Amino acid sequence: MNRYARRDSQLFPSTQQELVLKAALGDEHEAIAAFEAWRKDIDLDGEFDRGTFRLLPLLYQNLQRLALRDPLMGRLKGIYRMAWYENHQLFHRTLPVVARLAAEGIPTLLVKGVPLVVGYYRNHAVRPMADLDLVVRTAHVRKSINILEGAGWKRNERASDEDVLYRHSMQFLHPDTGELDLHWHLLFEACTAQADDHFWSASRELDVEGTRTRQLCPTDMLLHIVVHGIRWNPEPPIRWIPDAAVILRTAGTDIDWNRLVTSARAMKLTYRLHLGLHYLADRGFADLPRDVLNTLRDSPLTMVERIENTVALHDRDAMYEHLLLKNWVIFADYCRRDGKKGPFGFLFGLSHYLRYRLDMKGRSEILPALVKGMVRRMARRIDGS
Repeated sequence: MNRYARRDSQLFPSTQQELVLKAALGDEHEAIAAFEAWRKDIDLDGEFDRGTFRLLPLLYQNLQRLALRDPLMGRLKGIYRMAWYENHQLFHRTLPVVARLAAEGIPTLLVKGVPLVVGYYRNHAVRPMADLDLVVRTAHVRKSINILEGAGWKRNERASDEDVLYRHSMQFLHPDTGELDLHWHLLFEACTAQADDHFWSASRELDVEGTRTRQLCPTDMLLHIVVHGIRWNPEPPIRWIPDAAVILRTAGTDIDWNRLVTSARAMKLTYRLHLGLHYLADRGFADLPRDVLNTLRDSPLTMVERIENTVALHDRDAMYEHLLLKNWVIFADYCRRDGKKGPFGFLFGLSHYLRYRLDMKGRSEILPALVKGMVRRMARRIDGS
């Protein structure tokens, strides 16, 4: 019984997805046994879920290494080649914007797919990507947006100038060159100058096909990958598991475990980091120091973490269907803002944040909207009784 594959959690892989992961990451006997068990129960003519489909190039690479002979290998090879081509196209189309920002004096840092492909997987085929994740300093974000827009990139239609104040990233689309996410904070959970300085200070140089940029150090990359992955999603983003595994296998001796724990505590992320690392160790995807796991497990939960976990680890979309729960989601997100303002500053800031999240022109609209929503909900209950 896979105790992580509970349908109500949507945090970890299903049983079938875990078989693919073991076949893609395991050694000979485990990998082949997992592949055969998975192959026996799947509909080869049906559609794979997105999480599984993105693992197939890595699955092919491992099975090819093990010299497995199976009729499915031909189809997997085709998916592998397609991923190789699409990633090369993504690099070719999006890297010029990184060079453009550098030419304008804006330092950049790449996260997620590109540095993983270049420095860890070292193979363009095995880690499919949909976009480029680009980070700039907050002091350069507005200039970066102007440069992108001047080069033909369009913001996501829901994006606004206020996103720079209240979010950590903005999506951009280009009719010819694809998609990129511009970040000014590395994590939604860590939108502070202290966290930004922490990540940038330990970052390392990265050369991507002649384009000079930076990447997170292995320790920070592991934190970023795990925390980003441990969040409720109707389709669990299981790609974080091979990403974390390849970091540990490739750069495990470079992991500063004390920095990892200290960072998680400072950013109030110990619980989610422990969930992810414990899963990796428990399912045999990585060897991890037991004392690190114990330290994370025994770290006291802050009030911010307790509030956030009621949202981050549960069905956020379902909460949005209920007025009070929707506002609880917003409140939980706001608790991640800089809390060093005192009670009055906290409430004042919350009112602005509510106006922003509820897409209102002024704060005076908040209370009438809340009352109107409660009245509508009570009316629906009366009609349904």
